[in-house]
Amino acid sequence: MNGKKILVAAVSATLLVGAAAGASFAAPRGHDGRDGHGPGRFHGMPPEVIYVRMLKQFDTNGDMKISKDEAKAGVDKIFDEIDTNKDGSITPGELRAYHEARMKEWKADRAKMGDDKTKGADDQAQNDENGGRPERHGRPHGMREAGMMREAMLFHRADTDENGQISKQEAEAAMDKLFDRMDRNHDGFISLDDMPNFPLL
Repeated sequence: MNGKKILVAAVSATLLVGAAAGASFAAPRGHDGRDGHGPGRFHGMPPEVIYVRMLKQFDTNGDMKISKDEAKAGVDKIFDEIDTNKDGSITPGELRAYHEARMKEWKADRAKMGDDKTKGADDQAQNDENGGRPERHGRPHGMREAGMMREAMLFHRADTDENGQISKQEAEAAMDKLFDRMDRNHDGFISLDDMPNFPLL
Protein backbone atom coordinates (compact mmCIF):
# COMPACT_ATOMS: atom_id res chain seq x y z
CA MET A 1 0.00 0.00 0.00
CA ASN A 2 1.57 3.30 -1.07
CA GLY A 3 1.57 6.50 0.96
CA LYS A 4 -1.39 8.13 -0.73
CA LYS A 5 -3.55 5.04 -0.32
CA ILE A 6 -2.60 4.74 3.35
CA LEU A 7 -3.53 8.35 4.05
CA VAL A 8 -6.78 8.00 2.12
CA ALA A 9 -7.59 4.85 4.08
CA ALA A 10 -6.96 6.60 7.37
CA VAL A 11 -9.14 9.57 6.46
CA SER A 12 -11.82 7.27 5.08
CA ALA A 13 -11.92 5.47 8.41
CA THR A 14 -12.59 8.80 10.08
CA LEU A 15 -15.37 9.48 7.58
CA LEU A 16 -16.75 6.01 8.24
CA VAL A 17 -17.31 6.58 11.94
CA GLY A 18 -18.15 10.25 11.65
CA ALA A 19 -20.68 10.31 8.85
CA ALA A 20 -23.60 10.34 11.29
CA ALA A 21 -22.67 13.85 12.34
CA GLY A 22 -25.07 15.31 9.81
CA ALA A 23 -25.28 18.62 11.62
CA SER A 24 -21.90 19.47 10.15
CA PHE A 25 -23.60 19.67 6.76
CA ALA A 26 -26.30 22.01 8.01
CA ALA A 27 -26.99 25.49 6.72
CA PRO A 28 -23.94 27.77 6.55
CA ARG A 29 -23.03 30.05 9.40
CA GLY A 30 -21.08 32.38 7.14
CA HIS A 31 -21.13 33.29 3.46
CA ASP A 32 -17.59 32.07 2.78
CA GLY A 33 -17.83 28.85 4.80
CA ARG A 34 -14.50 29.50 6.48
CA ASP A 35 -15.59 29.13 10.07
CA GLY A 36 -15.14 25.37 10.06
CA HIS A 37 -18.89 24.78 10.02
CA GLY A 38 -19.81 26.46 6.74
CA PRO A 39 -21.75 25.02 3.81
CA GLY A 40 -21.04 21.37 3.34
CA ARG A 41 -18.18 21.20 5.81
CA PHE A 42 -17.55 18.07 7.81
CA HIS A 43 -15.89 19.09 11.07
CA GLY A 44 -13.84 21.67 9.22
CA MET A 45 -13.12 19.49 6.17
CA PRO A 46 -14.43 21.05 2.93
CA PRO A 47 -16.75 18.92 0.78
CA GLU A 48 -14.25 19.05 -2.07
CA VAL A 49 -11.68 17.27 0.08
CA ILE A 50 -14.20 14.63 1.15
CA TYR A 51 -15.24 14.14 -2.47
CA VAL A 52 -11.66 13.53 -3.65
CA ARG A 53 -10.98 11.14 -0.77
CA MET A 54 -14.17 9.24 -1.49
CA LEU A 55 -13.30 9.09 -5.20
CA LYS A 56 -9.92 7.55 -4.48
CA GLN A 57 -11.39 5.02 -2.07
CA PHE A 58 -14.86 4.23 -3.45
CA ASP A 59 -14.98 5.00 -7.21
CA THR A 60 -14.50 1.46 -8.49
CA ASN A 61 -15.58 2.07 -12.10
CA GLY A 62 -13.55 5.25 -12.62
CA ASP A 63 -16.46 7.44 -13.73
CA MET A 64 -15.50 10.25 -11.30
CA LYS A 65 -18.80 9.81 -9.43
CA ILE A 66 -19.75 7.85 -6.34
CA SER A 67 -22.99 5.91 -6.30
CA LYS A 68 -24.71 4.81 -3.12
CA ASP A 69 -23.78 1.20 -3.90
CA GLU A 70 -20.11 2.16 -4.24
CA ALA A 71 -20.23 4.09 -0.98
CA LYS A 72 -21.83 1.15 0.83
CA ALA A 73 -19.30 -1.31 -0.60
CA GLY A 74 -16.46 1.01 0.40
CA VAL A 75 -17.76 1.40 3.95
CA ASP A 76 -18.20 -2.36 4.29
CA LYS A 77 -14.61 -2.93 3.15
CA ILE A 78 -13.18 -0.38 5.58
CA PHE A 79 -15.37 -1.72 8.37
CA ASP A 80 -14.03 -5.26 7.84
CA GLU A 81 -10.45 -3.97 7.91
CA ILE A 82 -10.99 -2.11 11.19
CA ASP A 83 -12.95 -4.96 12.83
CA THR A 84 -9.88 -7.07 13.50
CA ASN A 85 -11.55 -9.57 15.82
CA LYS A 86 -14.40 -10.05 13.31
CA ASP A 87 -17.17 -9.78 15.91
CA GLY A 88 -19.26 -7.46 13.74
CA SER A 89 -18.57 -4.30 15.75
CA ILE A 90 -15.89 -1.62 15.83
CA THR A 91 -14.57 -0.53 19.21
CA PRO A 92 -12.71 2.73 19.89
CA GLY A 93 -9.55 0.67 20.40
CA GLU A 94 -9.88 -1.03 17.01
CA LEU A 95 -10.43 2.29 15.28
CA ARG A 96 -7.46 3.86 17.05
CA ALA A 97 -5.21 0.92 16.20
CA TYR A 98 -6.28 1.03 12.55
CA HIS A 99 -5.70 4.78 12.27
CA GLU A 100 -2.32 4.65 14.00
CA ALA A 101 -1.16 1.71 11.86
CA ARG A 102 -2.13 3.46 8.62
CA MET A 103 -0.42 6.70 9.65
CA LYS A 104 2.70 4.83 10.73
CA GLU A 105 2.87 3.06 7.37
CA TRP A 106 2.29 6.32 5.56
CA LYS A 107 5.08 8.12 7.44
CA ALA A 108 7.47 5.23 6.81
CA ASP A 109 6.61 5.27 3.13
CA ARG A 110 7.17 9.03 2.93
CA ALA A 111 10.48 8.78 4.81
CA LYS A 112 11.86 6.46 2.13
CA MET A 113 11.47 9.26 -0.40
CA GLY A 114 13.78 11.64 1.50
CA ASP A 115 13.25 14.65 3.76
CA ASP A 116 13.11 17.26 0.99
CA LYS A 117 10.30 15.48 -0.77
CA THR A 118 8.30 14.68 2.34
CA LYS A 119 8.12 18.04 4.11
CA GLY A 120 5.38 19.45 1.90
CA ALA A 121 3.42 16.21 2.03
CA ASP A 122 3.76 15.98 5.81
CA ASP A 123 2.59 19.59 6.18
CA GLN A 124 -0.37 18.89 3.90
CA ALA A 125 -1.23 15.75 5.83
CA GLN A 126 -1.21 17.69 9.10
CA ASN A 127 -3.40 20.40 7.57
CA ASP A 128 -5.82 17.75 6.31
CA GLU A 129 -5.88 16.04 9.70
CA ASN A 130 -6.75 19.40 11.25
CA GLY A 131 -9.51 20.16 8.77
CA GLY A 132 -7.30 22.46 6.69
CA ARG A 133 -6.19 24.55 9.69
CA PRO A 134 -2.45 24.18 10.41
CA GLU A 135 -2.66 26.31 13.55
CA ARG A 136 -5.17 27.47 16.11
CA HIS A 137 -4.49 30.30 18.58
CA GLY A 138 -0.83 30.26 17.52
CA ARG A 139 -0.26 26.65 18.53
CA PRO A 140 0.31 23.96 15.90
CA HIS A 141 -2.07 21.01 16.13
CA GLY A 142 -0.38 17.63 16.43
CA MET A 143 -1.75 15.09 13.98
CA ARG A 144 -2.06 12.43 16.67
CA GLU A 145 -3.86 14.65 19.17
CA ALA A 146 -6.23 16.13 16.58
CA GLY A 147 -6.97 12.68 15.18
CA MET A 148 -7.73 11.20 18.60
CA MET A 149 -10.08 14.04 19.52
CA ARG A 150 -11.92 13.74 16.21
CA GLU A 151 -12.15 9.96 16.49
CA ALA A 152 -13.66 10.14 19.98
CA MET A 153 -16.24 12.77 19.04
CA LEU A 154 -17.25 11.15 15.78
CA PHE A 155 -17.33 7.66 17.26
CA HIS A 156 -19.79 8.86 19.87
CA ARG A 157 -22.06 10.36 17.21
CA ALA A 158 -21.97 7.28 14.96
CA ASP A 159 -22.72 5.00 17.93
CA THR A 160 -26.45 5.70 17.81
CA ASP A 161 -27.47 2.99 20.29
CA GLU A 162 -24.74 4.18 22.70
CA ASN A 163 -23.37 0.73 23.45
CA GLY A 164 -19.75 1.79 23.00
CA GLN A 165 -19.36 0.05 19.64
CA ILE A 166 -20.25 0.73 16.02
CA SER A 167 -22.08 -2.04 14.18
CA LYS A 168 -21.94 -2.43 10.41
CA GLN A 169 -25.56 -1.29 10.29
CA GLU A 170 -24.66 1.90 12.17
CA ALA A 171 -21.67 2.48 9.87
CA GLU A 172 -23.82 2.03 6.77
CA ALA A 173 -26.54 4.30 8.18
CA ALA A 174 -23.92 6.94 8.94
CA MET A 175 -22.58 6.79 5.39
CA ASP A 176 -26.13 7.05 4.05
CA LYS A 177 -26.57 10.31 5.94
CA LEU A 178 -23.24 11.65 4.67
CA PHE A 179 -24.10 10.59 1.12
CA ASP A 180 -27.50 12.29 1.20
CA ARG A 181 -25.96 15.51 2.52
CA MET A 182 -23.28 15.56 -0.17
CA ASP A 183 -25.62 14.62 -3.04
CA ARG A 184 -26.95 18.16 -3.23
CA ASN A 185 -28.69 17.78 -6.60
CA HIS A 186 -30.30 14.48 -5.50
CA ASP A 187 -29.35 12.56 -8.66
CA GLY A 188 -28.13 9.51 -6.74
CA PHE A 189 -24.43 10.27 -7.19
CA ILE A 190 -21.79 12.39 -5.49
CA SER A 191 -20.00 14.23 -8.28
CA LEU A 192 -18.42 17.54 -9.25
CA ASP A 193 -21.91 18.89 -9.85
CA ASP A 194 -22.56 18.66 -6.11
CA MET A 195 -19.50 20.68 -5.13
CA PRO A 196 -19.93 24.34 -4.11
CA ASN A 197 -18.88 26.97 -6.65
CA PHE A 198 -16.37 28.77 -4.48
CA PRO A 199 -14.06 31.09 -6.47
CA LEU A 200 -10.50 29.88 -6.96
CA LEU A 201 -9.03 33.23 -5.91
